[in-house]
Amino acid sequence: MCLTATTRCPDRDPVAIERSNLLNLTKLVVKELIESSLKFGRMLDSDHAPLQHFFILLEHVLRHGLKPKKGILGPKKELWNVLEAIEKFVPEAADITASVRDLPTVKSQLGRARAWLRLALMQKKLADYFRLVVDRKDELLRDYYEDDALILSEEAIVIGGLLVGLNVIDCNLCVKEEDLDSQQGVIDFGLYLRENSHSDLPEGSLLESDLKIEREWRVSLQATVAEQQDQASKLQQGIESFQQMAQEHEKLKVEFSEMERKCAEHELTLEELGCQLSE
Repeated sequence: MCLTATTRCPDRDPVAIERSNLLNLTKLVVKELIESSLKFGRMLDSDHAPLQHFFILLEHVLRHGLKPKKGILGPKKELWNVLEAIEKFVPEAADITASVRDLPTVKSQLGRARAWLRLALMQKKLADYFRLVVDRKDELLRDYYEDDALILSEEAIVIGGLLVGLNVIDCNLCVKEEDLDSQQGVIDFGLYLRENSHSDLPEGSLLESDLKIEREWRVSLQATVAEQQDQASKLQQGIESFQQMAQEHEKLKVEFSEMERKCAEHELTLEELGCQLSE
């Protein structure tokens, strides 16, 4: 048991502490990002501090536990390689990947990964792609990450749920004008300390703000579920239509066989008549 801040916890895995810290920070940053978006009620741009902090933290989350390069000549594991592979499972992600490859201002692998994440957020697909990566971790991630990486842990599922809440925000990011190859700065944690940022607000206002965020998050979840149900319904309709076409095809084959049989009978009858007339 940890009794003080200076007490060491030999039973606690340092990597597990890292994952827990990243998860807790993600909760704070996502909450502040949604709150600020609702407060200002406008399109967010690259200068919005909570949005900058979110991308910095998301990068730490996704790079946690990346395997180091094996040997001097071995290939280095990059986040960009993971993001590139998503289009194998979701073809529409290829548009983002192609757009990033065509960016003249981005030269590094890390810069491309940063651009990819920004475009995915603008398209409100970031949560979907993150969930796919987590669901397909055995196919996508095992070669790139250590076994104790955050993206392979239970914390990743929680973070995926947090990202769904970001579908309520709108942002316009000009990735061509951003220096994505350079260091992205640091996070000002003063923004996320409740006693500093909300000390002048009554408890009722804080509760109302939390409830508003919760409602927006639920609406976003419901919209996601409705979209998936609609896709499932369309898929079912397509299957039923295909089955109906297959049945019609079989019916036509039977009718065609019957017509061939009747034609053969008619030809035989005509031949017999011809023989009788010739006699």
